[in-house]
Amino acid sequence: MAKKILLVDDDKDILMVLSFALQDAGYDVSAAPSGQEAIEKVRQCAVAGGTPFPVAVIDIMMPEMDGLELLRLIKSESPDTMAVMLTAHLSAEAAIRALNEGAFAYLTKPVNIAEINLVASNAYEKYSLVMENRRLMAELAVAKNYSDTIVRNMMYTVIATDNNGFIRKINKATEDMLGYTDAELAGAPLETIFAPAFKAASWQDMIKQGKVKDFPMMFLSRAGREVKVFFTGTILKDEDGQIIGFLGTVRK
Repeated sequence: MAKKILLVDDDKDILMVLSFALQDAGYDVSAAPSGQEAIEKVRQCAVAGGTPFPVAVIDIMMPEMDGLELLRLIKSESPDTMAVMLTAHLSAEAAIRALNEGAFAYLTKPVNIAEINLVASNAYEKYSLVMENRRLMAELAVAKNYSDTIVRNMMYTVIATDNNGFIRKINKATEDMLGYTDAELAGAPLETIFAPAFKAASWQDMIKQGKVKDFPMMFLSRAGREVKVFFTGTILKDEDGQIIGFLGTVRK
């Protein structure tokens, strides 16, 4: 499928030459001789539910609506569009303004066809990377929500910590046992939920064993009540040997 690109220039000769060149390079070119027509094309894509323009090549010096104003409008309508700005006069100020407005790059006229093809290709590649990253992030969010739901509803006692021993997550079984909510314990030291006697006498021994069966533990509930249980499970450690939580079952 051809890659969509929006081409905007008030010089009809340049518009025609660049359209043919980009079409030859494999792009589906949508040409507009003014900023107003260009933004209408962008909005039509949104109304029709179609895909936006991944790349837009925009002349800066145009009457009525100049390229920088058009760039701002396109970025408000289609933030991910990669804009390549064209200018007949190399101006550091104009270049900086364009980049600050979110332009991907700028080129000077007369346009070198090989150069614009290369820059358009790079812009399209960056757009594709942004879209792929967004897709992966969405998949990760779904997977995280799925795994969190499983952990949340497991009958096992689950307490996850970071490498520094601060609680990151507990599940419903642990909440029911201790009276804390997951939010209340997030960021608290792991020892917050241990009774003083257990911390002093048994916790280090449990760490050394790593995997235990019916190991006596003393938790401290939110109400300050000591909860004695027998834990069967595993101390979870990362590849460096740091504790990241424990998983198992308890019985009273």
